[in-house]
Amino acid sequence: MSLESALRELGKEIQKDPRFTALQAAAAKNDADEALQQQMQELQLISLNYQQEAAKADDADKGKIEELQNNYQSLYEEIMKNENMEKYSAVASEMEGMAQYISKMIGLFFDGQDPETCEPAPEGCTHDCCTCGGCH
Repeated sequence: MSLESALRELGKEIQKDPRFTALQAAAAKNDADEALQQQMQELQLISLNYQQEAAKADDADKGKIEELQNNYQSLYEEIMKNENMEKYSAVASEMEGMAQYISKMIGLFFDGQDPETCEPAPEGCTHDCCTCGGCH
């Protein structure tokens, strides 16, 4: 099997994983949530206005910048409390965990580790056993 074939097989397996399908479903719910989409557009507009004001450098209106920052933070917090966004964030975090695991494994392969037996170090491992709380 060629490297490209192996990568394509990995891609197929990733897309079969329940974390992937959960992320796809959560993204579709976000896309269908009109109120959430409106809020996200507002957030982008606030960000754009902030960038335009900040680009004025010394001529920027500090009060306007502070107001935009406050509006952005408030709206961001509201968006993140949306039920659909909370679900999306949770499953996106799980997918990120999968991506990190895959990346760590590939790193081990590049280091010459045995693909049949190698495992990434546990989260938080410093590779200095005197700091270890016990991973085995």
